[in-house]
Amino acid sequence: MERRFTEPLRERGVRITPQRAFIWQTLASSDGHFTAEELWERVREILPGLEISTVYRSLEALAGAGLVVESRVGEGPRVFEARSAPHPHLVCEECGNISHLDSAAGGRILEALEAETEGFRTRELHVFATGLCAECLASSEG
Repeated sequence: MERRFTEPLRERGVRITPQRAFIWQTLASSDGHFTAEELWERVREILPGLEISTVYRSLEALAGAGLVVESRVGEGPRVFEARSAPHPHLVCEECGNISHLDSAAGGRILEALEAETEGFRTRELHVFATGLCAECLASSEG
C-alpha cells in the first residue's frame, strides 16, 4: 500500500488495516460515488475474504475521521466519496449517473446559506439536482 494512501489515515488517528487502506485508496483515487456494495465488489478482488460488514465499519471509521462523506441522493442508496469541498450533485434520472458541479458553485451556495441564516453554522451541505445527463439527453432527442 502506497504511503500517500496510508498517511491520511495515520494523520487522523484511523487504525490502519488492509481493508480500510484499500477502501480509502479506491475512494481517494476516484472522483466517483460508490455504494458500500460497489466498494465491496472492487476491494474483494484484492482481498477475497472481505465481508460487506467490514466495508460498512471501514466507511464509518473513514467518515468519522473526516475522510469520506456519505450522501443519499433522493430515494436512492447511500453513496460514499472521498471528502472534498462542498459541491452540488447532478443526478441523471435516466441512467443514474452522479456528477458534480465545480466546488466554486458549492462554495457560493454555502455562502448564500450562511448569509441568509442567523446563528446557524453549516457543517455539511448536500445539494442535488435531477434531470438528464448530456448523453441521455442526446439519445432521447436522436
